[in-house]
Amino acid sequence: KPQANHKKMEGSPEKVGLFFMKEQAHWSAFWNQGHATTFGDFFRDGYQGSIGRWISEASAAWPQEGQLLDFGCGNCGLLTSILELGCSLSYVGVDPADVIVNERAQALLETRSNTIQLLSGQGAEKVALPDQSAQVAVSIFGFEYAQSATAVPELSRLLDQGGTFHFLMHHSDSIVTQMSKRALDEYDKAEIDTVIAALTVISDRAERIELSKLKDDLLAEQARSKINEFAAQYLSESDAKQTNVTMFEFMTTALRFFKLVRQPAAKRLEFIEGLRLEYTHYRARFEQMMSVAKNAAEVREFCELCQTYGLTVESPQAFHDERGIIAWKISGTK
Repeated sequence: KPQANHKKMEGSPEKVGLFFMKEQAHWSAFWNQGHATTFGDFFRDGYQGSIGRWISEASAAWPQEGQLLDFGCGNCGLLTSILELGCSLSYVGVDPADVIVNERAQALLETRSNTIQLLSGQGAEKVALPDQSAQVAVSIFGFEYAQSATAVPELSRLLDQGGTFHFLMHHSDSIVTQMSKRALDEYDKAEIDTVIAALTVISDRAERIELSKLKDDLLAEQARSKINEFAAQYLSESDAKQTNVTMFEFMTTALRFFKLVRQPAAKRLEFIEGLRLEYTHYRARFEQMMSVAKNAAEVREFCELCQTYGLTVESPQAFHDERGIIAWKISGTK
């Protein structure tokens, strides 16, 4: 099977920054599905477990008044956490993608007085806020997608004197990075394209002949046989450790087409195109996560850059839970 390219993005900061801004359609598609955090269904309502505890510990030293800036906010999973903790800071979420406030946070806001502002379509490199307007800056797997050479001085500009920042960044040896690599290695574009083409053939034949005759149609049956071949390959594995999770999920979704076969052609084609786009976005997101994960040397460079712009950085640490490394934990003060 073809292997995914896990190399870091190369080129000038401007070109790389433009690349990520252009690629935000992939993240917009993810957030538009209603996920609360980067981890999708794993954290349905907001950050829990070790990340939730990290937020709680960091928030203990935050001021009672002021503004919190959330870089790479997504659908405001951090907002959910701080509302549950009773944090009274005003919240500004910044993200290059199109994002919304998740349902859990919306429900909490009905009984809270926090002011909320979302700046969709903006990266950390340039934020439409005044100088020294934030007392706290937080990022959970977001700030590293920005170009540090531009984003770090912007962070320094935005933080009030004495303001603090608290970041979790993708670690090159984390379980998140390992899972991303597995997802990319399991992704087989040729087979995905074959299944989508077969679904398109069946949809086309369903439009041309009576549905009752579809099972006797040679082209439709050839396409269905190809789909069944991949379904048998990926859905019959009994050992979870051996299962190709990416293709298992793809085939499980693809087979839903047959519940729509009696629907109008427009509905069938909408499903097929949605499936194609979903897995195009899926691959691109994991490629991005792999490309921004930092090793120890890159973290040192990031911390040195922070110090250049007047930010005092605590010693960066690998952040763990019971499964292993999750992220780099980087915090500091202006």
